[in-house]
Amino acid sequence: MSTPLPPRVSRAASVARELESTIHAGGQGPGERIATKEELRVRFGVAVATINEAVRLLETRGVIEARPGPGGGIFVARSPVRIALMHTVLGFPIESTGYRDYLVVRDALEPLICRDAAARHAADDIAALSAIVDRMEHSVADPPAYFLLNWELHRRIAGMSANAPLRSIYLALVESLEAIVEGAEIDVFEGPVQVAIHRELVAAIAAGPGARLEAAITAHTPLPPPMEGARG
Repeated sequence: MSTPLPPRVSRAASVARELESTIHAGGQGPGERIATKEELRVRFGVAVATINEAVRLLETRGVIEARPGPGGGIFVARSPVRIALMHTVLGFPIESTGYRDYLVVRDALEPLICRDAAARHAADDIAALSAIVDRMEHSVADPPAYFLLNWELHRRIAGMSANAPLRSIYLALVESLEAIVEGAEIDVFEGPVQVAIHRELVAAIAAGPGARLEAAITAHTPLPPPMEGARG
């Protein structure tokens, strides 16, 4: 039996949330059949339009697949869920939001992540970050390889934070940025400059909270002008 729908929350969003929880709780694997739309409509006691919207929401998040025709229905998605958390928490689809918009939100969270890392870091954390920056420096002639390492660095910094909600949202944004940049043509890329900025950011985290850290954060997060090449 479905649970009562909470007030002031979209019925479609509530159905989507409950259906997703059921999928996870039931341990259904990729490609497994869930139901038809009509079966779901009866199960949740909602209108056809509500089920259609709930299915659309879950398809957008990469949770399910809707297959038409005989033998069709709603199935657990076969591809990995890449940015489900971003959609669930922030509530906007990737196709409607550009790289710059994601970067604005990521940069707004960056100071919190870096301050937490600076306050909690251990020696092995700094060694790991420094090693990644070294690899970034060796990859400046290969922007795609550089950006893969860039995301690795930021994930490692975020992993030092003890604030679970902050860490989760930040990592979802980084993953979204990575998905947008993947395969893109990078028109502007000043590799040595970016390496120097990230090296100083790591050194400032190692030094702990203070003026040096704030300066390093500011150097790392100035907003790019419109249509500028990808930055990380």
